Amino acid sequence: MAAIPVKYHKEYFGYIAGFSDGSVALLRPESHFSLETQRPFEELRSDGLLLETLEIRDGFFLNTPPLIWLELTRRCNLSCDHCYISGGNARENELSGAQFAQIIDELGDMGIWAVAFTGGEPTLHPDFSALVWHARRRGMLVGIATNGLMLTNKLLDSLPRDGVIISISLDNLHFSGHGQSKEFQYVTGVLERCGQRGFKTNIMTSTNRKNLGDLDILIAWAEEQHVSIRSVPFSPLGRGKKFKTQLELSPADAVSAARFWLRECELEHKYHQDVGLCVGSIFNYGLTLAYMTRRCSSGRYLAYIASDGTVYPCTMTAGEDIFSPGNLLETGFATLWRSHWTIRDYSWDNFQKTCAPCPINGEDYYCAARCPAMSYARHGTFSECGASGFEIASTVIRTSLLNNAEVGRNSARAITKINIEPFGVR
Repeated sequence: MAAIPVKYHKEYFGYIAGFSDGSVALLRPESHFSLETQRPFEELRSDGLLLETLEIRDGFFLNTPPLIWLELTRRCNLSCDHCYISGGNARENELSGAQFAQIIDELGDMGIWAVAFTGGEPTLHPDFSALVWHARRRGMLVGIATNGLMLTNKLLDSLPRDGVIISISLDNLHFSGHGQSKEFQYVTGVLERCGQRGFKTNIMTSTNRKNLGDLDILIAWAEEQHVSIRSVPFSPLGRGKKFKTQLELSPADAVSAARFWLRECELEHKYHQDVGLCVGSIFNYGLTLAYMTRRCSSGRYLAYIASDGTVYPCTMTAGEDIFSPGNLLETGFATLWRSHWTIRDYSWDNFQKTCAPCPINGEDYYCAARCPAMSYARHGTFSECGASGFEIASTVIRTSLLNNAEVGRNSARAITKINIEPFGVR
């Protein structure tokens, strides 16, 4: 893979920059010359150019988001019980390839670092390959979130390798009625074919009641093949709301799931050291920024563009159809991004009453459940706890395992963001 140039944006506090080694950092205003001359992260750190204090303005957001999810279609060749976006049928008035190319041009003009093509199933869009190439030609890193069923050798051979990572879902929930072993064999076979053709790949999995017993098999295969895994616990979003009872894990499952997750962290940390800056490492820094600023990164650091042009702060708000600031058919993305978004009025302060008695309401834990979208999914309001009992128990156990693991502080910074370097916020 070719070296990735330093990517950076000017912000009111100075700069945010992403480096070829996968590091992302906030930098002082005087770092401009160092960024322009493509100096590496460690040199800027040694020169004292990392920002030490961040003033959080009302309605805080970055002037340019580093990462965009781009839903090419909601159409899907599967209809999975856990799908956050209720994939299956196309949306009304989905955009053409030419319209998507125009959106990609605007994102490129803004200097956005990365785009993640998603769906539904993005490979079903007739201009899928052309749009991936277009994003790469505009200098954006590309992630492809797919179920893998359409990744024929012909399609793979039509895609660029450099700067592209293919992420394939493997939840043991897709091949309904055909047995879990069939899905595992099929998806791992696709991953192997991708690797043989020079693609960097990883696995996306939703941890749930039906695949909990198979996680050891999954992680063992991934470790052997040096393929990273990004897991998220099942959430009752979109179609998943109908299957909460059947799929959501319980606190009793937290120990076994946490052990899997620790191995996942170690694997992902090694993977990002190899791959460098990519959609995954950029997304991870959004978690860091959320921890530092006490504000969700959705609509501040990243956004989701649906296949009909509707813009949302993130995948979860898209799944719930909430907090959209508008549609790109009415105004351009740059103008829309820099307008007022209701979600930017929310911070962790809105959750103080809800979080006060919670066992993970402290500096030692990273809790992502202060989330208006997950609050809405679970309670119909925007400032209640978005976590399940499993997620609370799992956070306690994960933190304990992580703090005692050899992977230690590096993975805590790089993956979970529980232990980040001291950073002042005012």
